[in-house]
Amino acid sequence: MWERLAKAGIPYTRPQGRPPSEPRAKRRFLDELTFGRIKDIPLDGKRVLSLAGGGGWDPILFAELGAQTTLFDLSQRQLATVRTLARERGTQLRFVQGDMRDLSAFAAGSFDLVYHHHSLVFVPDAARVIKGVARVLAPGAHYVFSTMHPVTLRMYETWTGTGWGFKQRYFENDPVPRQSPTWEFDDVKVDAPTLEYAHRISDLVNACVRAKLVVDGLWEWSPGDAGGAAGSDNELERYLPAYIAIRARRLASSRAAPRPGGGRSRRRTGTGSR
Repeated sequence: MWERLAKAGIPYTRPQGRPPSEPRAKRRFLDELTFGRIKDIPLDGKRVLSLAGGGGWDPILFAELGAQTTLFDLSQRQLATVRTLARERGTQLRFVQGDMRDLSAFAAGSFDLVYHHHSLVFVPDAARVIKGVARVLAPGAHYVFSTMHPVTLRMYETWTGTGWGFKQRYFENDPVPRQSPTWEFDDVKVDAPTLEYAHRISDLVNACVRAKLVVDGLWEWSPGDAGGAAGSDNELERYLPAYIAIRARRLASSRAAPRPGGGRSRRRTGTGSR
């Protein structure tokens, strides 16, 4: 379905705006794209995985700001979009096609940052993705990801004329029902009946905990507060957040260095005085 959306060129599948050329301005552009979630993380010389990041500027900018960048995406069209941008700009990237639930192409500890924008909503087993990411993170590395807000996603398309309702109970795990399979952006309309899962916030945080990641940031937000027509998604997002984002960090190893003499501790029994 996403390949179909990418071929139609909906805004989510292609780069928006044009980054400046000056490095500091380019970093500010990236920080705006990533909502400031990584602005305190240096990129020069770091190993970055742009997970399911095809179609946008993020992987290009990671590379141009000095990171050894790998783009991993399921969609051939999304990978081709970024490959074309990289060729035009002379930017060096590694491209890997695959499913975000299987990161076996990468060795453990391969990355200093994994940036993952919004696509967890399309998989039923978010915990599997988080566990896989944790494996490829180096000690001290960060995983920054976002997805649809689990309350708001269950309320889209439910306007009654006086308020919103719920299409699904908060505790259900099935895909959230959709009244219409059509994705519509101005004059572009695409029939793409995607499956979307409203992962509960507690499940996402606990999946990080089980994967031995420390959550050091959590955000709920909507892209803007301009609103829209009564009953529209934009109007709902004035009252409830559209997205949730989590930043988690893999702890550095706490294993103590071995002591001289094979690491044995001093005997605790004996007759000598202390």
